[in-house]
Amino acid sequence: MVKINEDGKKMKWLLNLFTEHPRSIGETYWQHFCVASRLSARLSIACSSQLAHAVFPFIKPPFGSDVNSLMNLLQEVNPQKRSTNNVDYEDLDDLFGAD
Repeated sequence: MVKINEDGKKMKWLLNLFTEHPRSIGETYWQHFCVASRLSARLSIACSSQLAHAVFPFIKPPFGSDVNSLMNLLQEVNPQKRSTNNVDYEDLDDLFGAD
């Protein structure tokens, strides 16, 4: 039988797994989740469009999915830059922009 104190330690340890990194860059779990999810979606679209371009060279990938645009995007969402510049998370669409 597990004592309540041990359950509390286990719960705190589990919670820490999800919040330690976001806290280290000055974000909540949900802010970090939004940034990471949007980055993942953007990279997935870029990957798919580049694959289509590889197979069908006449298809032009959408603006923002070229290597330079993606490098700029990765610099913008860099955790160290986000923690020092206090990015306004209400305006994340400006970072990821509509193509």
